[in-house]
Amino acid sequence: MKIELLPALNDNYIFILIDEFKQEAAVIDPAEADPVLAYLKNENLILTKIFNTHHHADHIGGNKKLSKYFPDVEIYASANDSGRIGKQDYFLKHGDKIQFANEVALVYFVPGHTIGHICYHFSLKSGENHLFIGDTIFSGGCGKIFEGTFEQMFSSLKFIRDNIPDYTYIWCAHEYTLENYLILEQLEPDNLKIKNKIHELYVLKQKQLPSIPFQLSDEKNVSSFLRWDDPELRKVLSTKDDLETFIAVRKYRDNPPKIKIPF
Repeated sequence: MKIELLPALNDNYIFILIDEFKQEAAVIDPAEADPVLAYLKNENLILTKIFNTHHHADHIGGNKKLSKYFPDVEIYASANDSGRIGKQDYFLKHGDKIQFANEVALVYFVPGHTIGHICYHFSLKSGENHLFIGDTIFSGGCGKIFEGTFEQMFSSLKFIRDNIPDYTYIWCAHEYTLENYLILEQLEPDNLKIKNKIHELYVLKQKQLPSIPFQLSDEKNVSSFLRWDDPELRKVLSTKDDLETFIAVRKYRDNPPKIKIPF
């Protein structure tokens, strides 16, 4: 299974999964249809499946048009999003399995950003692991708490941190990474790992390269959003336990200091 990344809208990413033997494709969170249609036409691919992580418009915006061009396409999404995603064929729950390109992915229920958010974890036969996470985790961040609760988001992040292999590649749906880490640098000004991460991100930015995917191990090591049990972070925030620390980081990100991105 081959994976391609397509930029869309202002800062979204759409992911294309490709079955090179059958010349078929699946798309994850098509924010809009046109970039997907152009790619499929250029690569002579037939779209057979759409995998949505949640119901927000910038994740399902292309569903309707894509299903017109490919009327047999199957649409997969959370059972909790029933009625919120048009023409949904499959209503997924935690632990369900989906298949594409002779590979299998486990579906995980990760509410917080929305009450129906799911993600797709592919453990490929090659040994690679890929997690398509939507808006639950960003590099240096996590999704805003729109429909769920802080407790739900913390539980979802803890599930991922504790149960997904460290070497898993995380494919999140937005390019927020540099902004996220510049804000975290204000929260933890003495954290050298965050400063080094920012330097790496500047290099990518100058080369006009995406920061996605990233490895879970790196995030666990650097991001304030996954280091709720780090004594140094708790010292900065004056918090006493894991949940309190996570909530403090998320609230800091909700009302961040003004920063300047130099380019």
